[in-house]
Amino acid sequence: MPVIARIRTNNQEEQGFYQIDVTEEGGEISTVDVHEDVLVHEGLHKGMMLSREKLEQLRREAQGIRAYHAGLRYLSYRIRSVHEMRDYLNRKHFSDQQITFAIEHLKEEKLLDDRQYALSFAKTRIRTSTKGPQMIYRELLQAGINQELAAETEDLFPAKEQLEHARKYLHKQKASVKNKKSYIESRQVLSRLLMQRGYSRKITEQVVNEINDFLIENERNALQHQAEKAMQKFRKFSGKEFNLKVRTFLYKKGFPVDAITSYLREQTGDR
Repeated sequence: MPVIARIRTNNQEEQGFYQIDVTEEGGEISTVDVHEDVLVHEGLHKGMMLSREKLEQLRREAQGIRAYHAGLRYLSYRIRSVHEMRDYLNRKHFSDQQITFAIEHLKEEKLLDDRQYALSFAKTRIRTSTKGPQMIYRELLQAGINQELAAETEDLFPAKEQLEHARKYLHKQKASVKNKKSYIESRQVLSRLLMQRGYSRKITEQVVNEINDFLIENERNALQHQAEKAMQKFRKFSGKEFNLKVRTFLYKKGFPVDAITSYLREQTGDR
């Protein structure tokens, strides 16, 4: 039966670990790394006899503790989800058994908690970004949080605050349609951006309706801009053909027929 021949500090200066030299049954010497907690818990000492099963258990526990310490270092930067921790330890080439050991211990010590992660993540997003609740929900799913926990975070984001954030985001996005698009197309573009940002249809419609005056004025400016562009593009044509091509161009851009007719009458007369 293997016997502990010597216990010494780890010569690789791995904090908290000891090296145990074990004399095997055939006289060969093997070395096992053991964490100080295991050393104390198991009462390991020189001359102690170890079963083959106990020797293998000590080796497995040492690697599990290394995975645990790697997890602690990973958590020192910011809170993590269980999914993120598992991916990280996988990248560090720990085995499934070692990763499970580390994650279970981190959970027991309340250092790894998906509910707390989800709440903290959502609060940070609400405080530092203009992302809507559905985008935050999707990001939590990507981080490995289950649907039920991710959905709980919407309670942190009351409608009044959602409206404030949506207005702020919309104000920045107005530049994407300014003097470029028709009333209808502007509404479509801005509504799509808001919903992609994670806001509900109800919130989206409310904040877009609030900028209706801007959209009306913007259409006038955009019509002029796009009409000038069209007339330049089709300048080699004349008469009814020119008029038709410009009208078609503007109509495809979403401008209303009456507005197109009125503008062209002002600019080209009967042309």
